[in-house]
Amino acid sequence: MKLSIRVRPYPITSAMSWLLLTFLVLFPKGGVKLGDTPLTWGYLILGMTALPLLMVRLLSFPLKFSPRLIFAVASVIPFQIVYLYSYRVNGIDEIGYAVSIFVSFFVLPIVFFLIYPPFLQRIDGVQFERYFRTCILAAAIFGIFLFFWHPITGHFIEIPFLTVNIADYGLLETTKNIDRGEFFKLISTYNNGNLYGVATLMVLPLYNLFEPKRWRRNVMKIALVLTLSRTIWAGLIVDQVLSLLWLLGRNAFTFPRLYLGGATKRIVAVLITMGMVLSALLFNSRAISFLFDPSLGGRLGTSAEPLNLTFLPDMPLAGFAEMLYTSALKEYGITGLLSILLIFIGPLLIFAVNPQLVRSPIRRAALKGLVLYAIVAAIDGATNLIPVMAFYWFVYMTFLCGWPGEKSLIVQDTPGPVPDAGIPADGARLGVVSG
Repeated sequence: MKLSIRVRPYPITSAMSWLLLTFLVLFPKGGVKLGDTPLTWGYLILGMTALPLLMVRLLSFPLKFSPRLIFAVASVIPFQIVYLYSYRVNGIDEIGYAVSIFVSFFVLPIVFFLIYPPFLQRIDGVQFERYFRTCILAAAIFGIFLFFWHPITGHFIEIPFLTVNIADYGLLETTKNIDRGEFFKLISTYNNGNLYGVATLMVLPLYNLFEPKRWRRNVMKIALVLTLSRTIWAGLIVDQVLSLLWLLGRNAFTFPRLYLGGATKRIVAVLITMGMVLSALLFNSRAISFLFDPSLGGRLGTSAEPLNLTFLPDMPLAGFAEMLYTSALKEYGITGLLSILLIFIGPLLIFAVNPQLVRSPIRRAALKGLVLYAIVAAIDGATNLIPVMAFYWFVYMTFLCGWPGEKSLIVQDTPGPVPDAGIPADGARLGVVSG
């Protein structure tokens, strides 16, 4: 699918957006550490652009916000209150993780919801889409290359300050949980297999929508399978199942006239995905034992401990464990769990109130990415780790505001199934309306 309109871009805005894509998507771990807290170039650029753009935002654009954007901002506030309460009453346990949570749930929502949206129209959407695809594909190809390079040579290719934080240089094999016997997990430039997989799953529906070449879409799936992560494998299967459910749901509105061609393709896609996962298991014997590890790779070691349920948090601030919702309950109490659930169920609530939003294939793909993350976060959300929450808020912004350079891209209703992300249906027409 190609974007159908261009706008007059501002060179500085395009340059900043390309830098952000480069250092958030392609080289997300490049940077240094301040104590135990990583400072990556991508997050540094986010901070450097946020303040001047905020001034321009306040002086040059009307302070008008759509109801859905107001709801998205409001849905984050309960957790912010719980976080500040815990800081005030309980103090801080791990400063690095406490800073990470603050940036993820205080700073980034402001940047992506309140500062960036007015500038989306100043970006050339076609060029942004092309570079977005290039960065995602390059990270996947590099990851696949490293996956086979390491068992041959016994080491990773590390470029300090770029593919790896200078403080982690030479420590990937010993400090990251990526050893799976004959092979290490695919880590690409993300230095962690689960991190790469979770972040990429969020943007996979958008990538599939924009990428016209099948082999490039397949490269992405292969890279995700080679993460050797049960979480990511489950996410890949859920991705196909969600598409299948969407197509079957649309058939309910055209009954008794049914369009099962798309559903048949999706069933085949689910089976192929499961076959790829099985092949990865058979290829690496240690992955089989890891798959059936009853402790889920140690995640249940702490999660299975008896919970001392409290209404408000009673523990010093630290980061979330892998299992996001269980960790929120343990670290922040019942109010913390409910507030976290509100954030990640928020996109579905917006969709329920305004289902017309997903007539746009771009926004539908973004919603799918958000739902995928909300599901896999129950197993391993990598919520503390850069750049997961930057990806999340970017995809959320796309769901609410559309793609950079677009006002509103919708699909005009025609007989037949509504196209799924990356698989346009016959007869569907893309149209642009102001909105």
